[in-house]
Amino acid sequence: MKNIILSACLLGVLATAGCKKNKTAPPPPELSVTLVDPGQTPLAPLRYAIPPDTVVRALLDIRDVEASAERTEQSDDAFGVLPGFTLFLHAGPTVVIPKGSRYILRISKAESVLPDGVTGRQTQEVEQGVEALRGMRGRFDINTQGIVVDADVPWAQGQERIHPRVAITIGNVRSAIATIPLPLEPVGIGAVWEVRRPLRIWSARVTQVTRYELTDRVGDRFRVTVTVKQRATPQVADLNPQLEMHVRSYEMRARGHALADLGLPVALEAALESSSAADIALVSPEKTEPLMSARRAVLRLVSKKER
Repeated sequence: MKNIILSACLLGVLATAGCKKNKTAPPPPELSVTLVDPGQTPLAPLRYAIPPDTVVRALLDIRDVEASAERTEQSDDAFGVLPGFTLFLHAGPTVVIPKGSRYILRISKAESVLPDGVTGRQTQEVEQGVEALRGMRGRFDINTQGIVVDADVPWAQGQERIHPRVAITIGNVRSAIATIPLPLEPVGIGAVWEVRRPLRIWSARVTQVTRYELTDRVGDRFRVTVTVKQRATPQVADLNPQLEMHVRSYEMRARGHALADLGLPVALEAALESSSAADIALVSPEKTEPLMSARRAVLRLVSKKER
């Protein structure tokens, strides 16, 4: 199983992975926010109030900095090449709707970073996926907590060529980092809240818990530390009709920070570093192939309000 920095079953920022092709499908409902600790007094609500016609441009960069994993013909066929990537995002102009805001999120430019030793065919496959990312867009309606209440994310021709890890990662960046979900209750410095999600990664069931701690707030701007934990129990998942993935163990941990503004649909900055370890076996009618991997990766998001 490849390292997943963050995940949710979305195809990139804008489309749905693991759903039927050539159909329009919204992202899965985002789960409620659970307040763990309200923090220090004075307590005050955190609520997004995004002015109309707000436009934000952002750069998202995700790279592996260290990796240790066997690569075989069977694993390459099952998972493909794992690229790093840089995306240039455009959010807005925003529209005020009842109880929240609406905006179009678009990938205006996409670039890939390939690991060493890839073949010409693998390079071509990655470039086809990058080409499919360029120009992808979707509409998101978020409430004042920053949670998606409705969306329109059409499936565009060719998106099936996007690497699942890329798709899953970008989707969760939008829901967990690009727009920080907020608790319903008033909070103060030191407040802690969590979002728990059941995920599907290459059809394996994974539990993810994202925890936020409020470390600073000045006016509409606030800073949080972010920790993400993913864990999979032993299970069997289907990769295709001829190949099963036997998960013995999988765990990912990420930690970092984010700076957000209650008047913007995208965080001003965010940085995370993750580490993961997986112990799996690929089982086909012909053979069983054990695989172990360990990875470290970094994520950086920087954005700027244009109007």
